[in-house]
Amino acid sequence: MVEYIRVSIGTAALLGLTKIKMAAYPTTAYLMTYYSGKCLAQCSFCTQANISTTSSEYLSRVNWPKFKFNKVLEALSSNKYFKRICLQTLIYPNMIKDAVEIISILSKNVNLPISVSIHPRNLDDVKLLKKAGVERIGIGLDVATPELFEEIKKPFSWNRTLKIIEESAKTLGKGHVTCHLIYGLGDTDENFLKLISNLKEKGILTSLFAFTPMEGTPLENLHPPEPSKYRAIQLAHYLITNDIAKFSDFTFQNGELTGILVDKNVLKEVIESGEPFITRGCPNCNRPFYNESPRGPIYNYPTIEWARNDINIIKMQLKQILGEL
Repeated sequence: MVEYIRVSIGTAALLGLTKIKMAAYPTTAYLMTYYSGKCLAQCSFCTQANISTTSSEYLSRVNWPKFKFNKVLEALSSNKYFKRICLQTLIYPNMIKDAVEIISILSKNVNLPISVSIHPRNLDDVKLLKKAGVERIGIGLDVATPELFEEIKKPFSWNRTLKIIEESAKTLGKGHVTCHLIYGLGDTDENFLKLISNLKEKGILTSLFAFTPMEGTPLENLHPPEPSKYRAIQLAHYLITNDIAKFSDFTFQNGELTGILVDKNVLKEVIESGEPFITRGCPNCNRPFYNESPRGPIYNYPTIEWARNDINIIKMQLKQILGEL
């Protein structure tokens, strides 16, 4: 029986489990499996990895205190703010058993769609999660080439991970599997966008993260991506995802994005909407300040209003990479 569960600090505040000031509220309830030790994986960027010396209460830059699961369940059952639940899972011996138990209980007691962020061992794990009540699954490929994957994502295999992502899409249905990608780990823009395009053709969504260096991880001294470069990748990602552009519509120089061959009026309308620059993941996922401090620079805007308010800053950032649009 699962006794404890971790809850993102913003989620905990909205559930009335703690008190903090927030610049933006989470629209998804973010939960994480509780394990007394570290995750058995060795992802070089992750605070939860067993090679990290960071506190287990952190995932990226967000604090995840633990609470009694039944207390969290009670608070979720009466909460009217959230539009989705997302369960993050660590790698440990009973991870699937615990995840299935948590999801089964949530699906029976809380009337919200459930996503799970997990690295399944095989397709049977995915089927168990689906049966328990999962609507969507997110799997971290994180980088865009096998060479970088083998270096950063130990002990996982690129081929096996890509295969399980593709098999999961067939099991859960088109648009119900998301591949997590982190920009800033060493991929070229060309490789990054090519992967996004290839996944899109297979009905697999991509969720964008900006690399966040965290003290205590092997990559603590790697710099985060330039906001202007991330902004251009966000725009390209949005254009691909919404069938406005294909991979062949982008120009590159030495692997870096330099231009977008899309009608300028269409581009202007898309940029002015602010939509490409908000958090991209499952529906109603906004992950406030997962990649950045509220003081900025902002990588993934948690609200459309905030993105539109900063639209002139965004245009200046895009101009640095793409020139006049």
